[in-house]
Amino acid sequence: MELNIEQLNELCKVAKQAAVEAGEFIQASLNSDYQHLDNKKGMSDASKIVTEVDLKSQDIILKYLNPTLEAYDLGLLTEEKVDDESRLFKDYFWCIDPLDGTLSFSQKQTGYAVSIALVNKKGESVIGVVVVPDLGDTYSSIKGKGVYKNEVLFTVNETKQDTLSVFSDNSLQKGFNYNSVLSSLNNVVRDLGCSSGFEIIFGYGAVMNAINTMSNDMACYFKFQKDQLGGGAIWDFAATNLFFDELGLIVSDRNRNKLDFNDAETVYMNHCGVMYSSNQKVADSIFDIR
Repeated sequence: MELNIEQLNELCKVAKQAAVEAGEFIQASLNSDYQHLDNKKGMSDASKIVTEVDLKSQDIILKYLNPTLEAYDLGLLTEEKVDDESRLFKDYFWCIDPLDGTLSFSQKQTGYAVSIALVNKKGESVIGVVVVPDLGDTYSSIKGKGVYKNEVLFTVNETKQDTLSVFSDNSLQKGFNYNSVLSSLNNVVRDLGCSSGFEIIFGYGAVMNAINTMSNDMACYFKFQKDQLGGGAIWDFAATNLFFDELGLIVSDRNRNKLDFNDAETVYMNHCGVMYSSNQKVADSIFDIR
């Protein structure tokens, strides 16, 4: 069954309600005495952290989205639950990150967000919703209908920047090839004519890395392929991928292929890497960095 635009509008409305309420709860919990559960497996500090705030945010979201599962025959994939693989046989599934950037949140730093996407069986996002609790911003999109920020049509920033902004998580800094990346970035900014060089900005979650990239004329966010499990997961990128598609910006894997958000083998992206960029020339240069 293919959802029509009226149905997509209704589902997007429900997703926004869910994300806004979850975001309000998250922000109200920032200074509370919440429990760190730390029971997730992962290679990075960020991937290991889970708190009771993550779980409660998920509960809030599912309060809104669970009724749609039967009403629209949808599957479900959410970070804090085991993948039941309903995504593989339903025509559409909800893809939820109830608190992306938990490390930033736990350190009381900006960089966390709520992310909800509706993805079809082919692995394409058709609805994307992101709420940034500490900034009070809501981003939303329906495939083919543009991107909205706080209900106003979002447009790409065309103010030319003189500094290349590279958004990254700490895995880049801890990687074996970090010094080589720095050397390559020096060559990139020289070729691009960025007289102020580059700045690597750490500390945000994957969702906010993408949001910041699309809000900046000269920016990128990328993750290398790696053998170890991780590299971000479907729920980290499904909503923002749609935003970039709708804005005509660059989003792909590290081999310039379209990101697949319904891989039967894995929910992780370590095998393909990720590339986001607001500028084609930046992307072309970054693709060459290995």
